[in-house]
Amino acid sequence: MVAGILILALLTSATGCAAPGRQVIAIGSYDMTEVDHFLSSAAPAARGMALVVVKDGKVIEGAGYDKFGPGTVVDIGSASRWLAAAAMMTLVDQGTLALGDPVSKYLPEFTGEKAGITIRQLWSYDSGLPATDASIDDRTLTLEECVRRIAAGPLPSLPGTAVSDGSVSIQVGARVCEVISGMTWQEFFRVRITEPLGMDSTSFNLMGFNRNPDVAGGARSTAEDYARFLTMLMQGGVWSGKHVLSAEAVAQIEQDQAPASTIAVTPYTAVASLLPSTSRARPGLGMWREETDPGTGTLLIASCPGTYGFTPWIDHKLNLAGVLSMKYDLAKAAYDIMRVRQLVPQAIAAGLRFKDVPATSWAFAAVTDLSARGLVTGYEDGKFHPDNAVTRAEYAKLVCSALGVEPDTVTSDPFKDVTVTHWAAGYVAAAVGKGWLTGYPGGLFKPEEPVSMAQALVVVTRSQRWNDRATLPYADVQPGYWAHAFIEACFTRGIIKKPDPGIESGGKLSPEGHCTRAQACVLLSRLLALKP
Repeated sequence: MVAGILILALLTSATGCAAPGRQVIAIGSYDMTEVDHFLSSAAPAARGMALVVVKDGKVIEGAGYDKFGPGTVVDIGSASRWLAAAAMMTLVDQGTLALGDPVSKYLPEFTGEKAGITIRQLWSYDSGLPATDASIDDRTLTLEECVRRIAAGPLPSLPGTAVSDGSVSIQVGARVCEVISGMTWQEFFRVRITEPLGMDSTSFNLMGFNRNPDVAGGARSTAEDYARFLTMLMQGGVWSGKHVLSAEAVAQIEQDQAPASTIAVTPYTAVASLLPSTSRARPGLGMWREETDPGTGTLLIASCPGTYGFTPWIDHKLNLAGVLSMKYDLAKAAYDIMRVRQLVPQAIAAGLRFKDVPATSWAFAAVTDLSARGLVTGYEDGKFHPDNAVTRAEYAKLVCSALGVEPDTVTSDPFKDVTVTHWAAGYVAAAVGKGWLTGYPGGLFKPEEPVSMAQALVVVTRSQRWNDRATLPYADVQPGYWAHAFIEACFTRGIIKKPDPGIESGGKLSPEGHCTRAQACVLLSRLLALKP
């Protein structure tokens, strides 16, 4: 297995106890102290909140506040739509539904100008149908009867002209799913989404079986369950090794599905002043493209906020998903939502925190620096293991990654003991090709051999083409030593110092000793600090 210093390993979660009012369900290695403090003070006003954060496919934070927990079931309001759209897309995946199909193909009661409304327009809020209809709240009806009343109602605008957030078109889209599948919406949703994802606390049933579920706003779920759903989307539709959706279906959900339509109303309209990043939000399928790259149009943040403040989001920049759960009011909670979504990325940007590298450690700043740059991470036990030796293969990758050097494309074995299938073959080839590292006689590289402190410093010097000279203060690095000139250059440039706790001891550098993970971080952090 590739060592943790070189890969972004999956973070584990742990269950533990905490102060009353805060139930810590899972804790990762990021410092969420500020998030915790903020939610601890904000939660009482909302009568409870919960937060689950997933990064790189693993839960890194799961906490409940003021009698709320990640497993607390709440009404999720409009966040129901993201779930519903995913269920609908399973029919697209199986080829029984196309986004360009007219609704009248499945529901002949839609006639006239309504007949041409497409499935895509139903789920991207530009169908022209009204935002609300009293029949959605009528529990004496079936979904079929509800949609028949909608079909007989008005069409306020022409299909494909204006995006207006609302419930009616989603209700119609759900009825199409019933017709194609031959199941009730609740059964269809259970089979297609909740069962495959193990979302045992999520459903569209209201106080038992509901014949006319409010598909756009009537789901109940938990922060834990919804985080599973978001993780599946981030993993290209895969959960536990199985496809719930195709990667193409996920891409369609996140694509701007109404590029020619003007924006009339979004769920952010009333809170735009507090959530300024939402001012240019555009619809995907049942969700909102909250923030995009202004140059490329690439989706950066996707979200689907609920009426009661339940807020799920995906941050593609950080490969992160979050769910802030509450049953409050979106307008009243807007500041809290904004603040949490500021604090979580800040905690990620600050880098990982490791149990065995406390703030008092001589290597803390360097390990934190490289962690924040995404160059190092820890092991699944939440530790960094700073005293472990770094192998030559690991160091090749670490230095290449730190200096922005891409791995070579290798088509033949770089060395007898580094074949094309070796995890670090491309990095070894790149480092050797640049003259930073060399092999051994007999065509060997010895990738698993620990790199020595002298070798580590030689690589740094060669990578920068330094030739500085100085009088070295280390008793065990004398003129004539094979790496003396390289070590001189590193000392001159401040890569190593005297005194230098953790690097030298008692005036000795121990150049032939193993370079540890902590020492490698210090050397490279200092090198990167010299860069403009």
